[in-house]
Amino acid sequence: MEPNDDTPILRRGDGDKGNGKPKTVEVEVNNKTVELPKADVSGLEIKEAAVAQAVNIQVSFVLQQELPNGSSKIIGDGDIVHLREHLRFTAIAPDDNS
Repeated sequence: MEPNDDTPILRRGDGDKGNGKPKTVEVEVNNKTVELPKADVSGLEIKEAAVAQAVNIQVSFVLQQELPNGSSKIIGDGDIVHLREHLRFTAIAPDDNS
């Protein structure tokens, strides 16, 4: 059988295992769940996804990853984050001194 325009072509490594859903991972930004592609993404992409999913932030905000030891790490717009479930981020206005 030859593929036509209606036939999806799946290749090994496409990541959807044939169930029609792309792989995604849920992370938390400012206590809100944000769904992102399961991949390496930039800090800017995390903020853009959060904005698109109605998290009350702006892409100009400073993004921090909350670490298990209670500290945090600044994630720059160009920094790459390897996503996995349960990562937590906060995004704050650059002029917020709290």
